[in-house]
Amino acid sequence: MKSESTSLQFVRAAQSGNRAEIVEITRSLASPNVYGALVIGASGMGKTTVINGVAANVAPEVPVFRFRGSNLIASRDLGIFEVLLSSGGEQTPEIASAGAALSIISRIFEQGHIPVVIIDNADRVDEHSLSIISQLAAAGRIKLVAAAETIRPPVDLLAALWTAGKVVRTDVEGLDEAAIEAIARETGHKLDDKTIAAYRERSRGNPRMLRKLIVGRAASIDSQRGSDHRALWNVLPVQKRILESIAMAGVLPYEALQSMCEPELLDNLEERGIISITRGRHAEVAVVEPAVAQSLRDSVRPSQSLQLLREITPILETTPLVGAALFGQVRWTQDWGVPVDSAKVLGAALWANGRGDFAAAIDLLRSSSSEDPEISLELARAERGRGDTVEAELIVDRLVSSPRASQGSDRYLSRLACLELRLTDPREPDILRTEWVRERLRGAVDTGRLDVTRAQFDVRGGRLEEGRELSERVFRNRDCLPRHRQRACSLLAKIEIMRGRIERGLEYLNQAEMMFSLPDTTSFEVEDSAPQIFIGRYLAGDWDRARTTLQRLTPLRADSASSTALVDLWTGHITRAQQTLDKAMANSPERGSEYDLMQAAFHLAEGLLQMRVTSTRCTPSTAPDDRIARFRKGERTGRSSVAGAKESIDGVPRADYDWCLDYLADLLELEALALASPAKVADEMHRLGAEAAERGAHTLAAYAWMEASRHGSPAAQLNLLSTGENVDGDLGRLASAVAKASLGDDNEAVIDAADEALSFGAVVMCADLARSARDSAVQSRDSAATKHARALLDSSLRAIAFDAGGADLWAILTPMEKQLVTGVTEGASNSELGARVHLSVRTVEWHLGRLYRRLHVSDRHELKQIARNLA
Repeated sequence: MKSESTSLQFVRAAQSGNRAEIVEITRSLASPNVYGALVIGASGMGKTTVINGVAANVAPEVPVFRFRGSNLIASRDLGIFEVLLSSGGEQTPEIASAGAALSIISRIFEQGHIPVVIIDNADRVDEHSLSIISQLAAAGRIKLVAAAETIRPPVDLLAALWTAGKVVRTDVEGLDEAAIEAIARETGHKLDDKTIAAYRERSRGNPRMLRKLIVGRAASIDSQRGSDHRALWNVLPVQKRILESIAMAGVLPYEALQSMCEPELLDNLEERGIISITRGRHAEVAVVEPAVAQSLRDSVRPSQSLQLLREITPILETTPLVGAALFGQVRWTQDWGVPVDSAKVLGAALWANGRGDFAAAIDLLRSSSSEDPEISLELARAERGRGDTVEAELIVDRLVSSPRASQGSDRYLSRLACLELRLTDPREPDILRTEWVRERLRGAVDTGRLDVTRAQFDVRGGRLEEGRELSERVFRNRDCLPRHRQRACSLLAKIEIMRGRIERGLEYLNQAEMMFSLPDTTSFEVEDSAPQIFIGRYLAGDWDRARTTLQRLTPLRADSASSTALVDLWTGHITRAQQTLDKAMANSPERGSEYDLMQAAFHLAEGLLQMRVTSTRCTPSTAPDDRIARFRKGERTGRSSVAGAKESIDGVPRADYDWCLDYLADLLELEALALASPAKVADEMHRLGAEAAERGAHTLAAYAWMEASRHGSPAAQLNLLSTGENVDGDLGRLASAVAKASLGDDNEAVIDAADEALSFGAVVMCADLARSARDSAVQSRDSAATKHARALLDSSLRAIAFDAGGADLWAILTPMEKQLVTGVTEGASNSELGARVHLSVRTVEWHLGRLYRRLHVSDRHELKQIARNLA
């Protein structure tokens, strides 16, 4: 009984995930120029759910005819119409011609309203029936809703209507992350963002496979005979056996499968969309849909699995295996307890680690029970990637301390030194034990790998100049591997932006993003380059690109959503930032530089939200001494140390320490405290900026000194003026404008600074500067300056007031105001509005003026714009 309830909950939740497609098709059918909809999607993607949802939305007076294709009737002419014809006194064998069949069925469909004809599994309907349906739809005598897996014959008859513009096509591509989260919540499961993203990648949004992943129970016999098996109904026995072998291994080489069956059989499976075959050398074959592959694996009994393995092993022994094919063969062999050569295990684990599947790599490596140092090193990499740094440190410590460590190959020593760098606190370079490795290396590939990792290590420790020299050396050396040069390029871009050379840094960033798509990109490139690209865009003020960088490059990173919240704090989307950070912190471990940054950003978002509610200075939710305890205790890297000087560390060393993130966390904490007591925090902000300037990070210094200048620090105001000359791009212009506004009493200077802030995208800063300029202009009775300042203030406050996830426009309006806004959106004049609400034109003008002030708009055009955007 409980399983049935869970199943029903899952179905309802999955249907809500397809609501957009259902609404879109229902709206299309209401158009007189659209005669139907064609729903295309792989097996188990929810096509039946979509067409059933469309049928449920049809008006009660409209007749609905439902048909369903199957293998049993696909070979019979007019097979889907047998029941319909027999109920009308007709028999399909007695219908002599296609014209007679069209006439009879057309007469049956004739109703008071145009009927809706639902056809599920249209690719398993005979051609004669689909021909009649397509003719009736083309003539506008029915509204057709058909679901199929492909548009191959006989569905091409319906696809012709789509190409002619008479029906719309909807591709069901699976559920997105929001729908998966809703499904999990509906069925009583709580999943974090990383798990949701992993489930979506593994299932490609297939509801049936998601149910198995989320609910966690094997499918019943009845469900196994469902749509996943229908995709294989027309498969020959020899093809079914090949498919089972592919599903068990995951991927098999095309060369090996050619010796097991005729190539035409494989081509037939590819044409039908069941398998995919890569091109070129080392071509691989895989089952396209994960749900179909899972169904095949579930149907293979253990004895049959062993038999399949014995049949294919001799063939694979003579075939060069790489990548996924090697991984699948090793895993399948180990599952049966058969020893595997350590070189194959290492190659398979390298591939799994390279794509970020650390758990699978650990299973392979531990199952091998090998004492080979190469195996142990790869195991340490996998353990670190999974998050178990303690186990990784133990393994690396054993390898470094081994008497035979110096006897390893250059490749092994380079990778060992790189892993030690990743497991060491970057503030303590003197404790490294593999410094001698760099002098031993000879090849550009091995030195490039080590140098770019050392550059990353130095930059995380705050030694920017050393990191810049190493990363530039690797980037300029074309003998290094492209993936190492890509890491160096992204790191060099971040360093240049931090140093104030923003324009040059953005050029490096564009190149690094293009190199990110190179075929040899591994998990280390994802780990190293993606955060550098984000931080570079963020510091440069390229908010739109920064917002999408991590989601586009690394959709499985758990911090991609929280990183966009940092951008939202600048662009005025405070509510969305607070909600995102609150959720991210609940699912993150309470340690590390990234968590400190999220916590600081969350404090600032809370303070800004409180100010928005009270329109005054706020009181912080925690005591100042607690909020910047790390800052005041000096737990940051030694403030007076630069370059290669050794830095003292309080507390436990942290291998994940990052000076830049730690700096930004302190800056955000100070900004949050400044909301309540700006004068007390201004000097701390100035000292923070001085630390960055001492290290050559002029961009970071500019951010701190801009805040300190606005809060009254004289030293920061003087330093900001000179720093603005060392920072190019939009940020440099903003810093110079803020410095001039802080040093003088000119209203125009403050307005110019507010204007630069709005152009830069710093909406909150623009609001503060514009408010100060307005108050000053009002006191000096400068009407022109007052008008300009109010326009800037309204623009910034409008963005803050109506950010995504925040205030709802219609919720704050009275019924009469809603009528006025609706009328303005429709283009009605004041006299027409007065007639609607029974008010005089003058009274309408008074109410509109009140609305303009409440919604921070200056005229009807802006009111119409925000009303449409928030509708």
